[in-house]
Amino acid sequence: MPSPEHRPRASEPGLRDQVLRECTEMVRYALSSGTRVSAALVETVDAARAAPPAGASDLAALAGAHERLAKLVAPATPRALVLFAEEDRKEKGMLRLPGPVRLVRRMALAALVSVTLFIGSSLSRYVSHDSGDVLDSFGRALLVNEVFWLASAGVGASFAMLFQVNEFIVNRSYDPKYESSYWIKFLIGVIAGFILVALVPLDGLEGEVAAAGAGATGSTATSAQALARPTLAMLGGFSASAVYRILNRLIGTVESVFRADPREEAALREQAAGARAAEDAAAARLGVASRLVELRQQIAAGAAPEDVSRLLAEMVTAMVPVEPAAAAQPAPAGPGADAEDAAPQRDRIQVPSLVGAPESS
Repeated sequence: MPSPEHRPRASEPGLRDQVLRECTEMVRYALSSGTRVSAALVETVDAARAAPPAGASDLAALAGAHERLAKLVAPATPRALVLFAEEDRKEKGMLRLPGPVRLVRRMALAALVSVTLFIGSSLSRYVSHDSGDVLDSFGRALLVNEVFWLASAGVGASFAMLFQVNEFIVNRSYDPKYESSYWIKFLIGVIAGFILVALVPLDGLEGEVAAAGAGATGSTATSAQALARPTLAMLGGFSASAVYRILNRLIGTVESVFRADPREEAALREQAAGARAAEDAAAARLGVASRLVELRQQIAAGAAPEDVSRLLAEMVTAMVPVEPAAAAQPAPAGPGADAEDAAPQRDRIQVPSLVGAPESS
């Protein structure tokens, strides 16, 4: 008997019922959109709908049809098609907001509330171009301005979420399991817009906006300056990631002011250099060990003494690098120049010759 946590819930359909339902909706969607569907697929799905379950063979045929239909209707997904079909069959009341899925309807309601708050708070006499500073304002005036900014951020955030989800609605690839993610993004956008206006100093930016609008008249410049805060709140709600990058930049600026002591940084660099030198030395020891193993194998295999001497010379050369000045030193000219002096510096390294050594060595 299966454990309680592995028992299927009564509301969950069986596996065959789920596959059959998705196949049915995919056939209807493909046929209604003009996609060519083979008669065999339609007959398989229709026969499965009309006949009772016939065991594993019936389920295997449905699974094959499901796979082929999923490729035909892509990028639409079977889950989205079933969801849209269920929403179409529900009764639509007079007060129901338009929208194919629950997320769109609720997000539209959030946008409607944000727009209503934006309009209502903007009608107040407390909202003006020189009000709303959290350090200078207080009481009802500050509260109305903060509601005004939150409404602006809510308008931007709801616009961004509806714009993003619209693509998945059009492609019939919407997945309801990401509904909570959209609401989290909406809340992050509202918070980001409020932070950008209320907590980030924007005096210089407002001055630039006012200067940009000063080309016409003084009233135009004042209007541009007054619109700076709600516009930034709406932009912050629309793109919360931009506000996140701004805050990261501010944190980096503050950290640069309180930078660590130069002596501590020098000590850290020395420690890093020592660690790299230790790693290089360990790698060099591993290389020498591998060459020694190779040399031992060649001696055991009866290699010629010249080959063994050449391998020893290569090992010593790898262990003792050539100095740049010695490597670039020109060879002495003239007929009296010694051949040994004309050789490179690395060739002067004395390598014990194994010529004439006993066979046992």
